[in-house]
Amino acid sequence: MYYGIDLGTTNSVISYGIEIASKDFFELQTITNQHGDVYTPSVIFFDEGEEPLVGKFALESYKSEPFKTVRWVKRKMGIDYNYKFGDREYNPQVMSAFILNELKSYAEKGNIEDSIDKVVITVPADFDNSAKQATIDAARIAGFSEVHLIPEPNAAILNYIYKTVERNEINEYFSIQEKYMLVFDLGGGTFDLSLSAISVNEEGQLLTRVITSSGNKYLGGINFDNDLLIYVLKKAMKLYPKDIEPINELLIAAEEGSEDEDILNALAQLLRDCEACKEYLSQNKKRTISFFSHQRKPYKVEINKSEFERLLKPYLTKIEECVEDVLKQAMDSIVNFGGWDRLEGVLLVGGSTHIPAIRDYCKETFETELIIGQEVYTSVSRGAAIYASILYGKNAFIKEYNTVVPHDFYIRNNKNYYSIFEKGTTTKQKNLNYEIPFALDTKAPIEIIQKYYNETGDEIDVLLQTINYSHPFMFTGDTLEMNFELNEDLIMSVTAREDCIDDYVEVLIENKSRLTEDEINFEKSKIFDGDE
Repeated sequence: MYYGIDLGTTNSVISYGIEIASKDFFELQTITNQHGDVYTPSVIFFDEGEEPLVGKFALESYKSEPFKTVRWVKRKMGIDYNYKFGDREYNPQVMSAFILNELKSYAEKGNIEDSIDKVVITVPADFDNSAKQATIDAARIAGFSEVHLIPEPNAAILNYIYKTVERNEINEYFSIQEKYMLVFDLGGGTFDLSLSAISVNEEGQLLTRVITSSGNKYLGGINFDNDLLIYVLKKAMKLYPKDIEPINELLIAAEEGSEDEDILNALAQLLRDCEACKEYLSQNKKRTISFFSHQRKPYKVEINKSEFERLLKPYLTKIEECVEDVLKQAMDSIVNFGGWDRLEGVLLVGGSTHIPAIRDYCKETFETELIIGQEVYTSVSRGAAIYASILYGKNAFIKEYNTVVPHDFYIRNNKNYYSIFEKGTTTKQKNLNYEIPFALDTKAPIEIIQKYYNETGDEIDVLLQTINYSHPFMFTGDTLEMNFELNEDLIMSVTAREDCIDDYVEVLIENKSRLTEDEINFEKSKIFDGDE
């Protein structure tokens, strides 16, 4: 059995694939939790003296005790951040491990095997190196021994291919000539756009390759909910001028944060109402939001569909930037790719693609078939299970799956940058002779960085690794031979040795994102032993 997990910002799902030799077929199933649901809310609730609660009941507790509840931990992955509850601190890896362990536990209860040790977990295509490594560390803390990753839109494509095989429609959809499919993945917390090519070889086996991708780690349904909450409060101030002061207190807390429990409770309840309003407006023209302030005064604010859609406009602009980025890269990479008219279809993935304004944007922009209803909430975990079978050479219908470099990687020396890997290329291994530059200190560490962006969209350098070296006879102009590699999880690693003198050189490579074995065991004890 091959397991795949969609570790989502708002919800998480686990699926498995199994070979049925007698039928020469590969079957996929999504596992339901103890409540009979295919997805589990990615929420953790902490109550003093009790084991952390994960899932549906944790989400219900959020409305009344948000200060004891953790949501949207996926946005913190790869960041130096700690959640504090009482005298305990938990990093994002441990919080994600609580969610993963919950999925692992209920999957094992209905599993014919004793335990689930191997898993493929999906991550946003635009996740940085540190966030990917943090996801692997979280899975190891949760008890998985072998972990691999796959970008979420790539997993969705694999599931789409599987559906054509299941319906025995391969030849109707694919041929020796490559067909281009675009995945538009807008979920609760992240956005990905990925272009893939799919073809069939002479033996009838399917080949798929990623051409390019773009996205935004900080764009998703959470943003829409928060903006709607702020809009509701501002509208309430106009409707209830006598209560401007208490409503404004809520507004300030929503924009800047607060430690007042009454204010947090009021905002949490209002946020849940805004989440429900967003979903309701996907099918209806208006909805009235009723809420209480922290002073227990009731208010009612009516929100219509056009008001909500106006709130989406800044995000559609950001989406358009990603669309233009992918189109430019596609036109640079594919001969005669003149525009979106070359697409066979656009596969919509993620809960936020249910929003009519999002679908309208896709129809107007891509002017091609929108593929809707391909298991919007489960296709990603199912694709991860398919990828698990590919990794272990047990998938009969997909012969090849190839990816590209997701971001630009460099060596940084002061303000100078030396390219290692370029975004959108297929080369994932490189040897480089690095000449030690002239400096007062020739032993200054070499920094390996990834070009990325912060929450406001500004370009930043993410420091991945530092290479420290020392030898009494190393001088300016000597060289270090370095080997860089992007593995199958698209995580970069580096090895180095001195190549100029016939002697041992001490080279210490410090990985800024990966937890050590001791750190993993220590964090694991917080889940399984309760010991710090």
